Amino acid sequence: MTYIIGFVVWLAFGIGAAFLLRLVYRGPATSLGLGLFFAITGAFIGGMLGVAAYVTHDPSPLRLGGLLGAVLGGLLFVFLYHLIARKAA
Repeated sequence: MTYIIGFVVWLAFGIGAAFLLRLVYRGPATSLGLGLFFAITGAFIGGMLGVAAYVTHDPSPLRLGGLLGAVLGGLLFVFLYHLIARKAA
């Protein structure tokens, strides 16, 4: 059950990152759907990388590394998406 809650928290962090960066840094060619996709993908990748250090002990997604990785991954992927979309337009 801890893993399901952790993944839902990562999902929420990804959605929050998409909306936060859409408000702050938005290009004319960006879409909300792609922003959400990249934020959720980044949150899961960042969360997995954050939990990777705890594999031999307790790889719970709710550990600080997993949560911090999810936030940073979601923000980084959406920022890169908006940056590339702005340059392309």
